[in-house]
Amino acid sequence: MATKKRGRHRPVTPAMKDRSAASRTAAREALHAYAVLCLNDPAELEQFRDIAASLGWKLDPASADPGYSLQNALLLAAQRRPLTYCGGFNFWISQGRCVAEGQTSLVTFRRIGRKKSDEEKVREKELAEEGWQSSKRGPRYYVKKGTYDVAQTVPRERCPHCSTAPAGEDDRTTQCPPDCAVFAPRPGSKPPRVIVVELLQAQLLDADEDEVGEE
Repeated sequence: MATKKRGRHRPVTPAMKDRSAASRTAAREALHAYAVLCLNDPAELEQFRDIAASLGWKLDPASADPGYSLQNALLLAAQRRPLTYCGGFNFWISQGRCVAEGQTSLVTFRRIGRKKSDEEKVREKELAEEGWQSSKRGPRYYVKKGTYDVAQTVPRERCPHCSTAPAGEDDRTTQCPPDCAVFAPRPGSKPPRVIVVELLQAQLLDADEDEVGEE
């Protein structure tokens, strides 16, 4: 019987831990600043709801459904606006586009660890109702680079919407015109305003807890 080879993992160095912590801190600070902006400006809040609808949002981060969790949609919008539709490097290649020269990727939160089955979730809920508390740590997250908005990409072959084509095989600068349909917002449902406000307020609470923990 063939045995499955386990992949090799690079040892985590102190420098890697420092960079990871700095990335998480920068992400939280961006979320906090954007939350303050949206809570104080109704127009910004509505713009985010439009962005979330175009990105394709989902309420449950652990869901296998396509799209971004609402918090990741918020993090993406905190880094770049306007924002239309995002994907990774390989996703845009599959769409006949590539990342334009000189573009900096956006970051998202990614979960560390195995997703719990529905049975495990039910069992944990039953134990909690009986007064038991799990000693296991909750889900942990890290910040992952490599997401790009469509405005950060260019056609690597003739665009089916406007017929713009790259000047050569290695051309990563020829862009479609601003009115090209590829840049149009995608249809989708807006997240309920009450849920967005709760999420925004949670970013402020998280920031307050971080400050208390650092004292």
